[in-house]
Amino acid sequence: MSSYNQNYWKEYYLKNKDKILAKNRKWGKENKEIVIGYGDKNRKRQKEKRDERRFEVLSIYGGNPPKCKCCGETEIKFLGIDHINGGGLKHRKEIRGSIYVWLEKNNYPNGYQVLCHNCNLAKGFYDKCPHEDKK
Repeated sequence: MSSYNQNYWKEYYLKNKDKILAKNRKWGKENKEIVIGYGDKNRKRQKEKRDERRFEVLSIYGGNPPKCKCCGETEIKFLGIDHINGGGLKHRKEIRGSIYVWLEKNNYPNGYQVLCHNCNLAKGFYDKCPHEDKK
């Protein structure tokens, strides 16, 4: 689309914003089954994509099937990504999004491992997991 067309439609929208929004709201109320059905399908698709990406990243860092590097836990719901050298909170604030997406976009860099949530929290609170003392 040329910049002329973009500018025209942008100006048109700004001049007629209230009318356009009212028309869209009316259509949405008259077609709830379409709107609601689309939202459900879209949410389901997003969850499936998120779960697939998470499993892929966990498999790359924790083997297939993924498992906790410390205790060997294999339940996917209990597993997560650990920053080996710490700094996870700071890193999550910097990327402001999913660690799994970030790892994928950055070609799975070194410095990460799979830990279960218990081992990861223990590592954060006590600088090491109690499982390490038993080994």
